[in-house]
Amino acid sequence: LLYFLSLPPQKFGHFCDVTRRIWGEYEFVRRRDSTDEDQDPVLVDVNFSKDSTDSSITIAKECRIEQTIDLRGRMAHKFRVKHRGERAILKLSWTPVDRLPESAVYDALKAANIPNIPSIIDSGIIVKNSFGYRVEYLLIEDCGVPLVEYLQAQLTLGIDELSDIAASVMSQTVECIYSAWNAGILHCNITADSVVVKDGRVAIPDWGHAKFAKDCAVDVDTLAAKWLFDKNKVAGDEDCDAPTTVTPLYASIPVLVGATQRSIVDDVESAFFVAMDALYKLQVDPPVVGMVGAEVGGRKSLAFMRAGCMGHYRYMEAVGVAKCSELFAWLTDTFREYLFVRNGEYIGRDLAIDPEFERTVEIQQLERILEQIKERVFGESPVSNTGKKQSQVGKSSTSAKALRCSKRLQSKKRRR
Repeated sequence: LLYFLSLPPQKFGHFCDVTRRIWGEYEFVRRRDSTDEDQDPVLVDVNFSKDSTDSSITIAKECRIEQTIDLRGRMAHKFRVKHRGERAILKLSWTPVDRLPESAVYDALKAANIPNIPSIIDSGIIVKNSFGYRVEYLLIEDCGVPLVEYLQAQLTLGIDELSDIAASVMSQTVECIYSAWNAGILHCNITADSVVVKDGRVAIPDWGHAKFAKDCAVDVDTLAAKWLFDKNKVAGDEDCDAPTTVTPLYASIPVLVGATQRSIVDDVESAFFVAMDALYKLQVDPPVVGMVGAEVGGRKSLAFMRAGCMGHYRYMEAVGVAKCSELFAWLTDTFREYLFVRNGEYIGRDLAIDPEFERTVEIQQLERILEQIKERVFGESPVSNTGKKQSQVGKSSTSAKALRCSKRLQSKKRRR
């Protein structure tokens, strides 16, 4: 991989170049061979040009989105770009050919009408198979910034209003996760970067580590034919890849200690830590990498630290969240019980000790929580929210007030 990564984009025909300047104009052109009418339409060529065209993507200086790059398994680079005069996110991924393409996941999410999913402007495969890897690209609508950055931009609101916004964002994240799980799709890597907000709207991107459940409602045969993957190989191999394809700071306790089987509970736990981490970062000076436990070396050490904190009756203070609103406290108390209590007993330590410990999904309990959220967080009658493309942050009286203040601040900044 390092050989390909060091090649200039003009030579190799793509821009997974991590050693040279890559800004300029790029065009993604559907690959069509006049002698082969049945050639796969998802295959594309990349043309580099110094001149802008109507269909080109502009990559400017310092447009790369900073993130941790892991040379094992999947590897992705993201850029803030312009396409047809509009801001967008360009994502280039090296993906093992026996893993699920992210574009296929987005097709499945769109077919299932999952809420809070970003719109895909274009996607395709640049390299079908090179030494067991494919190069995939996605052009995605600009969905905003991670939750913590969104909150940090409006610190004049006060901690109660900010934590109400965080509660709304967490609620919508879990609703998205639940809707996807009902369709047989698990995200598998919820992090701070995959919960983003723009102009009061929440989106959940970064489905590159997602997996399809064996009994999912997705038409896997059609997706496999379109996106050129072996459905049997993908279904058989995704579980064994699980421990190495997560961001440890937001991973569930079972995944941290090596559990290879995942469920919706693991994704919900990650969303729980993302929301608490965002509030923690608002309350520490100077800003730090992550909430208490982030500096602990090793995944198992972090798992034991988490299990100890979550077992304490003042668990929020234990992880560094000193202040929050009543709404946020209710929400985290509710999810803490769902995640770490079974039959009245705290199971956090069992999760940290035994990778094979079975944590039941308790789907009826989760559905009751989602109904309560609609009333307490969004002020809605208890009816299904599934089918909404994207939801707005905050519809309860407190969250709505916070959102109105947030929009006024953003409007003032634009005028300036």
